[in-house]
Amino acid sequence: MRFGIFWPGTRTLLPSAQISALNPDPLRLENHLALAQACEAVQLDFTLLGDGYAPSSEEGTRIGFQDPGLHALMLAAPLLMATRHLGVISTLHTTFFHPTHIARFAANLDWLGGGRWGWNIVNGYRDYEASLFGFEDLPDSSTMYAAAEETIAIMDSLWDGSRRTEHAGAHYRAHGRMKGPYPSERPVYVCAAASEAGRRFTAGHCDYMFASPRSLADVVSIKADLARYAAEAGRDRAPEALVVADLLIRDEPGEAKALYGELMASLDNEAGRKWTGQIGKLRHEKTAPLEFPVFAGTPAEVAEEIIAANKQFGLNGLLFRLPVWSSAELLRAAPIFPILERAGVWRRPASRRHSW
Repeated sequence: MRFGIFWPGTRTLLPSAQISALNPDPLRLENHLALAQACEAVQLDFTLLGDGYAPSSEEGTRIGFQDPGLHALMLAAPLLMATRHLGVISTLHTTFFHPTHIARFAANLDWLGGGRWGWNIVNGYRDYEASLFGFEDLPDSSTMYAAAEETIAIMDSLWDGSRRTEHAGAHYRAHGRMKGPYPSERPVYVCAAASEAGRRFTAGHCDYMFASPRSLADVVSIKADLARYAAEAGRDRAPEALVVADLLIRDEPGEAKALYGELMASLDNEAGRKWTGQIGKLRHEKTAPLEFPVFAGTPAEVAEEIIAANKQFGLNGLLFRLPVWSSAELLRAAPIFPILERAGVWRRPASRRHSW
């Protein structure tokens, strides 16, 4: 199994003043460095740095929800320098960056991290964010995924320093040779796809897919779709699905569940209502867009739930979202992993050379 965290680049990952008050200042770099070092202490594999360019809402900004938030490229550099083995995945929008920009950023971060940097491929889904870049409306999903295909083709060519890139496509043009450094091997590609077009793209190009189902039982059908789409794309191996899930650990039975329920109830506010529509569109989830799988309990309880999901649904990875975040909060999760190891569902990263 692989484990990571959805990086808290803002005061709160959920639109709640109550949650925001529990979390540290995201503009103090030491808070991020301490959390990165806690990731390695706990023996996580990676972290995902989500990113966007516009606030969710004025109400969200007032409580520190998604605003201010650090850029996924800028934050990746100190996290890579503060750690030795942690994978760091940055979100970069294909719609807002030319492929040459992404290729150059990626090559330099790959160099800085010794191969530990990865790219979360995002097209964009909010028109009011795209307007910052001069778009009146975002292109439709199929057009954006076609542009993303071109982006990958151009990047692959630019990373071959032995020849010029000559690309004149429907969406991008690139002619010439990009200077090094070049990645020794392609960085890890991930995508958080919910639509069929997105999952087909992911199955054709990515190493992992971040999935956000309402229930862990949905992992079975998600993995089946990825396997089918990967085979149709001519790939021998499908991307692994890593499920986004909330994590809250406390020492006493019942304590974490009670706190989690209280915190989720605090989302009933105007910022939460506006975010509901946005996240529902992203997840293609209209019934309960704020409902994610949850692991809330003691370390032993959470470990047993993970083991059960692995055996019952084939769950092979989790991207934890920490409603309450800090290095101390993450270190509460450390006792989970020896239990997983004894159950035979997890191996220490060092035993597999810290591979992705």
